[in-house]
This record gives sequence, C-alpha cells and structure tokens, in this order.
Amino acid sequence: MTATTGEPADNNDPMALIAARMREQMARGEELRGRLAGLTGRAASEDGQIEVVCTADDPAHELRLDPRAMRRSAAELAEELQELLRSARADLQRQTSEAVREAGDQAGPQSLIGDPAAAQAKLAQLNEMVSGPLRQSTEMLERLRRQLKI
Repeated sequence: MTATTGEPADNNDPMALIAARMREQMARGEELRGRLAGLTGRAASEDGQIEVVCTADDPAHELRLDPRAMRRSAAELAEELQELLRSARADLQRQTSEAVREAGDQAGPQSLIGDPAAAQAKLAQLNEMVSGPLRQSTEMLERLRRQLKI
C-alpha cells in the first residue's frame, strides 16, 4: 500500500492504514457511482415494434415505435407501453442490484438497491460529505507524521 505522497505505507502506523483504507473505500464508491450512472434498462415488445430504454434519471430515456405499432388501439398501445416501461425499470433495478452486490457492503444500505436514482444520489452525497474533510485530515495526518518523524 502507498500513502498519498507516493511513499510506502507503514504497516505499523495505524493512522496511515486508516487513511489508506478510507482512500480505497472512496475509490470504490466513486467507481460504483460511475457504473450506476451508465446503466440502462431495456425492454421490447414480443413483435419488436416497440422498444423502451430507461436510466436512473429518465424512466423513458428512449422510446422507439415502429409505424405498425400505431395501428393498435390507443388503450392497447398505452397498456403495452406501461408494461414495457415497468419491464425496462425492472431490468435497470436488476443491473443496479448486481452492481451494488458486486461492490460489496461498503456501497451503502440495502434499502437503496431498489431505487437506482436514490442510490446514485446517496453515493454522490456521501462522496461530497467525505471528500473534503478526508482530504484535509489526510494532509494533516501526513504533516503531523512528518513533524513527529514517525
């Protein structure tokens, strides 16, 4: 392991180990946030005439309707669109759950798995809350360690 200064971390220095672990956790959180931001849920009708793509921020990010689909009754088309939107959202939730599960417990509470937008917002909030103070604490610890020559 290396400290932020590029120096090898002292395995006997608890402060250096804590700082290194916190940096590792932040990197994992940032990686997960980036991965969640790129996920899309997809669904298509059996006949391929209607396709829906959703993202965490946009439940109907893309909608493709073959002109033949417009021949359906308004009620039938609306019902099909609602079902496809639910399916695309379920696909996105499945991918989100998988990404969070792969990231491990450090990614956040399990209650956020079902809501990708909430998970992404919570990760961004936590990252913002931790980044500044962590960076300042790490710098202060490094200065203190150098001053005390430990």
